Amino acid sequence: MTFQIDWEQIFNNFSDGLMVTDSEFTIRFVNTAFERLIGRDSAALIGRKCHEVFCGARCGTPQCPLVRAQTQGDPQLFDGYGHCKLANHTSWILTATALYDARGEFVGMLEKIGDAQILHRLQSELCTSQEQMRKTMGAIIQAMSMTIEKRDPYTAGHQRRVTKLCRAIATELGFSWDRIQGLRMAAAIHDLGKILVPAAILNRPGPMSTHEMGIIRMHPETAFDILKGIQFPWPLAETVYQHHERLDGSGYPQGLKGDQILLEARILAVADVVESMAFFRPYRGEPLGLAEAITELRQQRGILYDARVVDACIVLLTEKGFDFETKTWQRREQENKKPVGVSVVLPAKEG
Repeated sequence: MTFQIDWEQIFNNFSDGLMVTDSEFTIRFVNTAFERLIGRDSAALIGRKCHEVFCGARCGTPQCPLVRAQTQGDPQLFDGYGHCKLANHTSWILTATALYDARGEFVGMLEKIGDAQILHRLQSELCTSQEQMRKTMGAIIQAMSMTIEKRDPYTAGHQRRVTKLCRAIATELGFSWDRIQGLRMAAAIHDLGKILVPAAILNRPGPMSTHEMGIIRMHPETAFDILKGIQFPWPLAETVYQHHERLDGSGYPQGLKGDQILLEARILAVADVVESMAFFRPYRGEPLGLAEAITELRQQRGILYDARVVDACIVLLTEKGFDFETKTWQRREQENKKPVGVSVVLPAKEG
C-alpha cells in the first residue's frame, strides 16, 4: 500500500500565508491563506516575479529578505510594514527560507507570511505577564525587607539608605532601568542573613569579640542560602553573597578578587561602606561622617573598591548634591526611561 501525501492540501490548511518561488524568484505556488492576505487569487499570482507582488524599496537590494536568505543561508525574519499591500492589514511578518536540492544547489524560496497584529497582541500579553511577575517578585522582596525591619531597626534604615546610594551610583554609571531595579532589590535585602544573628550581638554597644564577628560574617552566606532557590531575572543571590568581597581578595566569605566579583556587588560594597561610616552603629557609637568615608574610598580606590564605582560615588557626594534624605539627585535618573507596560513594586518606601 502506497501512502501519498497531498502537500497542496496540507499547505492550504496553514493559517499563515505560504508562497513558493523558483530560483529566479518566479511565484510557483501560493496557499489559500496567502490569497486571503494579499487580496488576490492564485491565478493572478502564479508565474509573476516576487518583486511584482512585494513592490517595496528593498526589492533587488542586499536588504531584501529573499536575497539575504539566499546569500546567508539562514531563514530571515522581516517586519513587512508598508512593504506589501495586504487586504485589510497594516503590517505583517515575513519569514524567508532558501530551498536547496539534494546536491545543495539553490532552487527557490519558501516565504511564510503572518499578520503582525497577532504578534503584537502576543507581545502585549507577554508584557502584562512580565509586569505581574515583577510585582510578585517585588512583593517577595518587600516581605523580606519588612521581616528584617521588624527585628532590627538599625539594619532596616541602613538598607534603605544603601539602596538609595546604589541606585544613584548605577545611574551615574549608565545602568539600564531594568538593571537598576535588580540592584535596588539586592540592596534592599543585602543584610537579610543577619536575621539569624542574635539580637544581643547586633544591638550590643561596644566592640565585638572575635567569636561575635565570626557570627556576623556568616550573614552573606546565610542570605545566599535563602535566596538561591528563587528564580529572579537578576543575580540577586550572588550580589548579596558578594557584597563584602574586596578587589584584593581580602573580603569574605569567598575571598573573591577583581572581576570575579559582580559589578553590582562592587557597587553595593561601596554604598555599604559609605553608609556604615556616615551613620550610627551600636558597636561603634557616633558616626565617622561622610568626609571620613570619602577619604576611605580615595585611599582604597582600585585596592579594595572598584575605581569606577568609587569615582561615581565621590562625584555624587561632592559635586551632585547626593543626600540620603532628599531626592534632588534623582532627576538625572529620569533619563533612563521606564519600559512601557513594565512596573516593579519596590521593597520599601525610601526616605
